[in-house]
Amino acid sequence: MKSFLLPLLMALSVSPCVANVGVATTRLPDGTVQTAYTASIVAKGGCTPYKWSIMSGSLPAGVHAKVSSSTTSLKLTGMPTKAETYSFAVKVTGCAGVEAKASYKTVIHKGSSVVINTTSVPNGTVETAYSAAIQANGGCTPYTWTIPSGALPAGVTAQASNSTTSLNLGGTPTTSGTSSFAVKATDCHGGYSQDSYKVVIQAAANHVVDLSWKASTSNDIAGYNVYRSPDATTWKKINSGLVASTLYDDSSVANGSTYYYAASAVDINGVESSKTAAVKAVVP
Repeated sequence: MKSFLLPLLMALSVSPCVANVGVATTRLPDGTVQTAYTASIVAKGGCTPYKWSIMSGSLPAGVHAKVSSSTTSLKLTGMPTKAETYSFAVKVTGCAGVEAKASYKTVIHKGSSVVINTTSVPNGTVETAYSAAIQANGGCTPYTWTIPSGALPAGVTAQASNSTTSLNLGGTPTTSGTSSFAVKATDCHGGYSQDSYKVVIQAAANHVVDLSWKASTSNDIAGYNVYRSPDATTWKKINSGLVASTLYDDSSVANGSTYYYAASAVDINGVESSKTAAVKAVVP
């Protein structure tokens, strides 16, 4: 009997090794209202083209998602319109059906619109107490105040208020002359506002503001206090002791300045009334 060697026919099939898809981006940047926002969520592994979707949550209002031309990233762009914390999840699926998911949180902050709203500060006189306040609002506090150029009058210093919403100038000028300087307020997100000022310190006062007001109708009044302000907001008492009459002369005013005045009544127990309505005095 003869034996035959039959060729062994074997069919081989090769199954592809499917690699896992992953998301490489672990966090997204925060943004600011009305400020262009851009970010990318990048995928890796598996096979392209990828398919992307927002599984849950929502993107920041005003921000949209678009798949890149290579499909390897989901691009987020737009102009945020609402300050809020946004949470959402994305899913990326490779060409073989393998998928990966990732969750994100991004904070959209209020737009920075800090504005210095004090347009001028009063002039002063040598050896006479000086005070002024440069105020700002908008944006977010705390503000940081700086004097980026120029210099305050000699003897005058600047200090931020406890709320940081104003820069208070105070002191006793020691030298006559003109001082020019710039003030910059920067809010907690880096937005800023800057304005310039000029202060003339004269050698001696040559004007007097004569004040009078109606007497209180209470029968236990011990006297009156007189207050002065450069802006009808920040007040400082200018009398050293209670004023017995309803008349007061302010001889510490500086040329070319505007002042606001108000008075209050103090009873024999030391209780002080609210201020009167403010009156405005313009010193030529």
